Amino acid sequence: MELFREATAQDAGLISHIYATSWRRAYRGLIAQHYLDRLPEDYWVPSIRTWLESGRMEGLLVYDGRQPVGCAIYGRGRDEDHGSWGEIVSIYLLPEFTRRGLGSALLEECLRRLRDEGYTRFYLWAIDGNAPADAFYRRHGFHVTGDHVAYAIGGQNVRDLRYVRVEDQT
Repeated sequence: MELFREATAQDAGLISHIYATSWRRAYRGLIAQHYLDRLPEDYWVPSIRTWLESGRMEGLLVYDGRQPVGCAIYGRGRDEDHGSWGEIVSIYLLPEFTRRGLGSALLEECLRRLRDEGYTRFYLWAIDGNAPADAFYRRHGFHVTGDHVAYAIGGQNVRDLRYVRVEDQT
């Protein structure tokens, strides 16, 4: 059985479920608990469906046997100042499947696919204070820049930090 499968717009509900389940565990203490407790399973369906139907972004599912347990969305950078970069928009695993190497495999497969499209510079955004995510991305050669964006979720202030990885072009 293959480890990866390209996601389609029909997978938007599954991907949204993985996001919501992951958010409830990964962002405890970083995002208001009342927001996480009421987060609808289908919250991201419209965005994911639009991204995947339009071809603007690519999606990838990772499997444990026959069960999809994680997902990633990636593509050309959405930020105007990083439009020529490859972006990892999201990478999430169901909580019971973390720390098994699946997240690393998923991230590296996204980077491989972006490299195949000609990218050598990559970025992503992660919530400030998320120590496990920070350690994960640093292990994979990303480093924090001075770029950040602040916003509120559920009445709580949140700040995302930009991580970048630049590969040798020689």
